[in-house]
Amino acid sequence: MKVKKLIALVLVLVMTAFVIAGCGSNGAENSSEDTNKENSGQSASTKTPPPEGKDTNNGRPYNLEPVKWDNRNDRYLNGINATILPVTDKPTTIKIWRSFNSTVMKGLDECEVFKELEKRTGVHVEFMYPPVGQETDNFNLRIATNDLPHIFSTPPNYPGGYMKAIQDEVYLDLTPYYDKGLMPNIKWLRQNNQEINRDIVADDGHMYFFPMIDIVPSDPWSGLWVREDWLKELELPLPKTISDWDNMLRAMKQAKGVAPLALNVKDWYGVATNYMFAGSYETGYNFINKDGKAVFGPIEPGYQQFLSKMHEWYSEGLIDPDFATRTYEAYNANIADGKVGACGLAYGEFGQIKLTGQSKDPNFKLTPVLQPTSYEGQEIHLHQDNSTVRGDREFFTTKLVDDGIDEIAAQWKDYWYSQDGGDLCSYGPEGVSYKWNDQGEPEWIYPRLKEEKDADFWTLYPLFKLHNWGYLRDSTSYEFEPEVFECIQLWDTQDSSWLIPDNISYTPEESTEFNNIMTEINTYRDEMTLKFIMGQVPLSEFDDFVNTIKGMNIDRAIEIEQAALDRYFARQ
Repeated sequence: MKVKKLIALVLVLVMTAFVIAGCGSNGAENSSEDTNKENSGQSASTKTPPPEGKDTNNGRPYNLEPVKWDNRNDRYLNGINATILPVTDKPTTIKIWRSFNSTVMKGLDECEVFKELEKRTGVHVEFMYPPVGQETDNFNLRIATNDLPHIFSTPPNYPGGYMKAIQDEVYLDLTPYYDKGLMPNIKWLRQNNQEINRDIVADDGHMYFFPMIDIVPSDPWSGLWVREDWLKELELPLPKTISDWDNMLRAMKQAKGVAPLALNVKDWYGVATNYMFAGSYETGYNFINKDGKAVFGPIEPGYQQFLSKMHEWYSEGLIDPDFATRTYEAYNANIADGKVGACGLAYGEFGQIKLTGQSKDPNFKLTPVLQPTSYEGQEIHLHQDNSTVRGDREFFTTKLVDDGIDEIAAQWKDYWYSQDGGDLCSYGPEGVSYKWNDQGEPEWIYPRLKEEKDADFWTLYPLFKLHNWGYLRDSTSYEFEPEVFECIQLWDTQDSSWLIPDNISYTPEESTEFNNIMTEINTYRDEMTLKFIMGQVPLSEFDDFVNTIKGMNIDRAIEIEQAALDRYFARQ
């Protein structure tokens, strides 16, 4: 992990909390009073904040500064507990729309988090699942027929963007609830972290969604890996340059009789996300941010160099011949079967691949490597990386207002961003899925992890903890192989400043125009990238490729992206 960054972040938060605690009147305390006054269904006289210290509602303290209440290591202390539980004493059901496809449970209501969340908050959750593979159609149909849930969780993009959804009175602007003091935990995070304060709002300063907040930085999670055992056998060093990769891949093919590179282009373990080899030529599969200038990577000269190198490797039989059609499952299986010497991979898949690979070959060892340089003295500026505020996960809809439970929902969701709520979402209920050991570290105790032979954490975790939801996440709350921490530390040594920030936003008009332009361009880019790599179209036609994209109005899309980028950097 970024140890220095992590320690500095914790120290800043704790020191800031002491400053706040020393003031006679402060935003956090005022927000808790506002929460009390605005609580739906209860007056200020009937519901008052408990005294600071232990509270009886769930054995956790109500406090407006970080307080350590168990034997955890101090690095796990990242938020406050400003929610008065339960958030309602009246029967309340919140309906959440979310895609679902699982092999380990029949529904999200089986997850231990939601069972415990209902006990603590008094709010029951009812899930609404779109048919698998028809998520976008179902989302659009519900909007068209006004058959809305209370919350859309990780939905498809709303036509025209989420600000258009506000204008259409489908989504709710969350700012009024924040201003009323119904989100004291989020308020504390915003007041004590500049990045959170900037990225949790749109350009107009309003809050429209609930994101996942990685208060413990997770840093890069997707990058390049090589078979270290093969390199030792071939007496080759870990590759650092494109020339090293040339030599390594050719030696692997000759020695092992395989096409050693597992290439992916469009997915989270491939070029589009981790910039594998595209970053070596200072370009990307989508838009990049070159020192504040928006650039569309595929029309840059570096993209032609990238394609030329991929075509060279493909024509030499160094790239998996089926790379263009391999599914996610087939891609991972090919690596685990020992037919791959190098690949792009997200660390979430690593554990199972390692387990399977070593069952077939005890010497199987994947090791992370850096994005290679393409010329002497080059500094890499592109690799997969994370912001602290991770995406627009949940949107409130106007049905909450129609049903009169919008303020209860605001307080309920804000609890997910408290220390206590963040722990619950990150780890599950203490004593059920985990416990704190004598070293102050969490230890997984979920029965199936202990009882089942070859139990895979990454397969079973949906039963007891959350992942891609809006909450205060501890990104270390997973079972990681030692190589995962190694890859995070290694990949993060390279610069990623040319990435487009995760949380730029568009006006409704910009969003519609941008998507109309880019839908056609992206389809063309996808098609031609594969054709160039596989030699179905010669690279002598790259200029025609660029001119075609320019004819599709890419310059206007770049203008829109630049405007969004400028507004983002102008946020306070």
